[in-house]
Amino acid sequence: MTLNIFILFKVLIYKTIVSRPILHLVPFFTLFIYSGFSFSQTASVDSLKSLLPGKSAQEQVILLNQIATSIRENSQIEALDYSHKADSLAKMLGDLSGQSRALENIGWVYYRQGQWQKSFEYSERAYDLAMQANDQLQAARLMNNMGALYYEQQNFQLAIIQFKKGYELATKVNDLATRIRSLNNVALNLVQSNQLDSAMAYARLSIKLNENAGSPYLTSFANRVIGDVYLAKGNYDSAQAIYVRALDMAQTQGVKSFEAGVLHRLGNAYLMAGKLDQAEKLLRYSIDLCGENGFLDELSKSHRYLSQVYEARGNIQEAFFHQSQYLALNDSLLNKSNRDRLALLQNMFEKNLEESELELLKAQNENQAYRLQTSRRYTIFFAITAFLVGILGLRLFFLNKNVRSINADLIAQQQKIEEQNLALENQSGQLLEMNETKNKLFSILGHDLRGPISQVKSVVDLLLAGHLTKEEFAELLLLLNKDIDSVNFTLNNTLKWSMSQMDGFQVNPSTFDLREVVDNSLKLLQASFNEKKLTIFNQMESKVEIFADQDLIEVVVRNILNNAVKFSNDGDAVTIYSDTDDHWAYWCVLDQGVGMNDEQIQILLTDSYSLTKSKPGTKNEKGSGLGLQLAKEFTRKCGGEITIDSHPGHGTKFCIRFPRAESALQAQAAKCEKIFKA
Repeated sequence: MTLNIFILFKVLIYKTIVSRPILHLVPFFTLFIYSGFSFSQTASVDSLKSLLPGKSAQEQVILLNQIATSIRENSQIEALDYSHKADSLAKMLGDLSGQSRALENIGWVYYRQGQWQKSFEYSERAYDLAMQANDQLQAARLMNNMGALYYEQQNFQLAIIQFKKGYELATKVNDLATRIRSLNNVALNLVQSNQLDSAMAYARLSIKLNENAGSPYLTSFANRVIGDVYLAKGNYDSAQAIYVRALDMAQTQGVKSFEAGVLHRLGNAYLMAGKLDQAEKLLRYSIDLCGENGFLDELSKSHRYLSQVYEARGNIQEAFFHQSQYLALNDSLLNKSNRDRLALLQNMFEKNLEESELELLKAQNENQAYRLQTSRRYTIFFAITAFLVGILGLRLFFLNKNVRSINADLIAQQQKIEEQNLALENQSGQLLEMNETKNKLFSILGHDLRGPISQVKSVVDLLLAGHLTKEEFAELLLLLNKDIDSVNFTLNNTLKWSMSQMDGFQVNPSTFDLREVVDNSLKLLQASFNEKKLTIFNQMESKVEIFADQDLIEVVVRNILNNAVKFSNDGDAVTIYSDTDDHWAYWCVLDQGVGMNDEQIQILLTDSYSLTKSKPGTKNEKGSGLGLQLAKEFTRKCGGEITIDSHPGHGTKFCIRFPRAESALQAQAAKCEKIFKA
């Protein structure tokens, strides 16, 4: 999700990101798609070009594809030119494999350029041609290309499936290079899925197989994946050694894009190990290299890690400069990435719609052709057998029976077509809902986050420009802190909502103490309580054990308590209490605030998921409209149930029922599934 946020707030997010494993924000172009030719062959590109004149058309297709494959990593415009020539020549010759190879190169160049929609279109056409030509090796390569597109959607499980299919096809045709390529891609996606031990196993298997292939690029890529695993596990010395080996290979081969991908990783490993001098020297070199070659993603990460180096040394001015550079570059890259990912998802969805429509038209045409063919046969039959009146009656009987059967089949097919049309309409409606949700999300990010952050930035700019004294700035700190708290709360809700909408989102229930979660949330909201002079009566039992996903329940508790604060008046009281029975725990929050009417309660508790416009609090506190929706959705995902009792002007009572054991959770889940099916 693209978060267009500015300097002070980004520092908070930056702190959060740095504390997590390295699996976030892996540069998109690090996915390894090996073409079948080692990088040592790039030296022979000139010799390949010299062979083109005088060769037959078929031989020229092969040479053009070899040249395009060899230069597509470093000379993309030239690679496109050679690929288009190969495509045109192969199409004229009817060479399906040659045309597929040309389209594969074009799709890969577009992939490197971040034009995923075009990459998807060319890769799909190339795969169809490879299957028509029964070229399993080419199909194996294209499985890796399609897996790369799933990788860009961050659908790592589907990407792994594609890469494993590519490995199986390459094994059948005994193509060692494509097998190693597929193993490296599986390892990279396993790292993204936090399956570190499995990623290590696949990378080591790739290196072992490459002992026979002898490709240093293949080995260096596998070493980089192993370095990522070591870094994620906190084994910094091993990570440094592996990264140094991969960097030496990249520099020896002269592949600057891969060298840039290793540099910032090695710099981060030095940083984590406290080797600040080595980290600074390496990251400064990385910034120069990436800036000269336009490697923006790697450039942003080099600025980010160098900012951490200066922060560790206490050089705040340099740290601030490099952090600002990182944030500006990262925002631009994430904005483009999400736009391209949305276009790719929409293109794939429209492609499925088009295929369904074509299938319907094909079925209708076949039915019409069958009816016309049957009619002609009847006419010829009647002309020939007109004089056989006696036999004609018997024949008509059987023909009539056959016609009834055909008509029944046609009616059944027509019903099936109508059902498919209805399904297409439903899919179109779902797409419209997705677009509406997307627009609402962008509105939240653009409106509810930009205002407070712009205000914080303005104050900081005034301070840096010398227009504010430190005393004046200190007076504004409380207001700035309030804005930052608001943005932080909205952003956390938005991130949790976005994660819940992703494929593969899972609920991980366990037994934990609800009282502890509530106490922690009360501490976080203490400043808000003090601001409105609220009295908090926490009458919960000393220990309330429930069986649910603790991360999701923390979001639920925090949002309900925040809602109570938001709509309470100065000097009000907020009462919290709990109760339990054999199977359920009940948790309630009662405030004396503005309350809600029945229509508002009905909208909040509806079975469908809707993003509504948030109303301002009693002190004009702003919100995104996601908080209570998240509370409702996450409560139901954990097998719980939420109820609301409220009257305008007399406060609101939120009560949530949580399961205390796994058996209660399963019973509630079965009940919800039954209601959904009904």
